[in-house]
Amino acid sequence: MKSFKLKLKVIEFTKWLIISFIALLISNYLVTKLAITNGFLITFFTALFVSVVIQIFRSHNHQEFNFRWFVFYFLLYATFIWIVNEYIFAEIIFQKSIFLSFITSILIAGVILLIEKINLRYRTLPWISLVFVLLIIVGNLGYIQQMTQITLIPQFRNDSSALSEDKLVCPSTVLSLPVRELSPLVLNTLIKTDVWRIEKNFDTCYSGNYRGQYTERMYCDNMIVSRWDKSSLGSINYRWYAAVTTEWVVESFQGEHVYVLESISCENGKKVTVDKETRNYYVHVARDGTEIRVEY
Repeated sequence: MKSFKLKLKVIEFTKWLIISFIALLISNYLVTKLAITNGFLITFFTALFVSVVIQIFRSHNHQEFNFRWFVFYFLLYATFIWIVNEYIFAEIIFQKSIFLSFITSILIAGVILLIEKINLRYRTLPWISLVFVLLIIVGNLGYIQQMTQITLIPQFRNDSSALSEDKLVCPSTVLSLPVRELSPLVLNTLIKTDVWRIEKNFDTCYSGNYRGQYTERMYCDNMIVSRWDKSSLGSINYRWYAAVTTEWVVESFQGEHVYVLESISCENGKKVTVDKETRNYYVHVARDGTEIRVEY
């Protein structure tokens, strides 16, 4: 009799393991396609999707839907997903989303059986749910602050968003999705090269260490770009040179670090009149004092 009950428990555990594992894989795929990088939103979306999928199977087995239990399980799954992503496997750099999903699905399947075994009282659910809400909010304050920040200063420091690209003092960006590395290949595709010409690539990116920078963010600077400024008739007025700096926020996405472009700005903008007989240099002094010279 005991072996029969144990066999039923194993079957029940395996069922919820498979269901939650498939739900996690699908939610990871959707998160990637939707380019969601905020940790709080990833946890919320994933837990909601898993809760809905599990509820579908519960309803299929003729279990009556109860909103209070649904919210309780949603918060429970969200707490486990958050803990696994942010603490248990946060430092394992070789992890893959499939492995992470499998471990999380084991925990979810186990906690479903545990909740059924301890027979939680219906009237205690709101209080336990409140504890989960507090844990999730306090643990994700940084991500929540990113969602609620209102930027009063334009992100890109151009004179007017109504100007065409060939009149801007700083390039617009082509890249909008998060990137996994700040490699030259990625950085060189950042701006619109149909208007701007890259005179010098970005230097090695670094963590913030100058006044006004954030130590937890990455900065890539000393890219030199230029473009023609033309009259309404199409004749050349001058060539515009500028030094570009980019600021990147480091976020956690599926257990890996990704970089999200926070801002792009230009400095040392200069109008240059290009004459056939004259050679000269656009000079930019980097933050470390290095003098960068671009011939024109």
